[in-house]
Amino acid sequence: MAEDRTRSIGDRGGRAADATAGLRLIVFCAGQVSSHPLPRSGEIVIGRGDDANVRIDHATVSRRHVTLLLGTEVRLVDHGSFNGTKIGGTKVAPNVPLPVALSTIVELGETMIVVQVEGAAPVTASRSLGNNAVRADQSPGMQHLYRLVDSVAQSNITVIVRGETGSGKEVVSEEIHRRSARANGPLVKLNCAALPEHLLEGELFGYERGAFTGAAQAKAGLIESADGGTLFLDEVGEMPLATQAKLLRVVESREVMRLGSLRPKTVDVRFVAATHRDLEEMVASGKLRQDLYYRLAGVSLVVPPLRERVEEIPRIAEEFVSRFCSDARRPTIPISSDAMRVLKDYRWPGNVRELRNVIERAVVFCKGVAIAPEHLGLPVDRLSRPPARLSAPAPLPPIGPMPPAPSAVVPAAVSQPPPAASTIAFGSGSLPDEMEALERQRILDALAKCGGNQTQAAEMLGISRRTLLRRLDEYAVPRPRK
Repeated sequence: MAEDRTRSIGDRGGRAADATAGLRLIVFCAGQVSSHPLPRSGEIVIGRGDDANVRIDHATVSRRHVTLLLGTEVRLVDHGSFNGTKIGGTKVAPNVPLPVALSTIVELGETMIVVQVEGAAPVTASRSLGNNAVRADQSPGMQHLYRLVDSVAQSNITVIVRGETGSGKEVVSEEIHRRSARANGPLVKLNCAALPEHLLEGELFGYERGAFTGAAQAKAGLIESADGGTLFLDEVGEMPLATQAKLLRVVESREVMRLGSLRPKTVDVRFVAATHRDLEEMVASGKLRQDLYYRLAGVSLVVPPLRERVEEIPRIAEEFVSRFCSDARRPTIPISSDAMRVLKDYRWPGNVRELRNVIERAVVFCKGVAIAPEHLGLPVDRLSRPPARLSAPAPLPPIGPMPPAPSAVVPAAVSQPPPAASTIAFGSGSLPDEMEALERQRILDALAKCGGNQTQAAEMLGISRRTLLRRLDEYAVPRPRK
């Protein structure tokens, strides 16, 4: 456990000891969470020794582990601790003052500390859940992230999950909820960018009957629905400023006011937000309220992009193959070594979401015994290194009449039924465009042969009816009517 001794700094010759400062130190130790006020300036020694200003009684913490230097900025100095100090997963050099950003996790051995603004969302300890096992096939970056998730989940501190689009921020947020004491409560999700402002407030805060035209009956908002659980705010940086001000009140007071109501309702909700935006830049430009940012950013967790965890690509890709083959009611097909090498060499600007789409497309196109590189449709110019020599692509078996000549042409994407003269030749465009054109034409041919029966056409193509309907919508093909 951590003991607070910051008020005795002045007696030990330290600099200013104003205990009414605007910062707090949050300590995560052995499944328990404690909060300690920090002065506006001065030096705070953190360690296991009796002379430490903040004492952390843990075997992995040295007697004088680190010192926080407080002033115009927060800096940290490691005193050559035995188990070391890490900021953002990187071990710091001893005796070198380093700046520490607010809400950044600092690891002291097997414990963690976070400096946050006074008045941020309160930190309360939950029951100790113990450490969940970290998967051996995860990258070091993800193993480190989930160790942080284990510690953070055991409190009610607000969390912002950062990372590139498609990197898995929602999965991390689900893990925070699952590993917390709120796991039996609801996990309510809201994409702040998916709804216009006039609908977002009603969905978030709820409304009373007659609050506006069309409000025929009262409705509880998502915040009330998350009572006793977790509210996940995806893309929180997209929330309008007016809504931000109302959300700020809820985070501060844990009271929600429905639209058209005169009485607030108390709620017990943990807030977890996610964004791919630079929130500090948004605060500086006035697009995000500074006070809301400080209250949501109790702790910041960063999800590494897929290109930094290449060792996880085979497992993730194989899981997607198994899922999509099951949806298509076909045996699971392996990924060839050449195709796996391409997957590992690709830079994945869309991260895991892009990998999912690539694998789904490959399962649709693959009619052989294994997924080959040509089924992936990945542009060569986005590979991190020149691709190895790939085997010659196997021709896809056509559905319908065979083309008249080896130099086959693929009908372009046209409205149903397609004119026979509308074609594009292989090699005339990019590989993804040609593959999409081929897929679209084969779907049209199958529908034509089945008389518009979508179930029979899906069986002929070896895909599920749901996948077929999704493809019709993507290619703007009108669904056949009975």
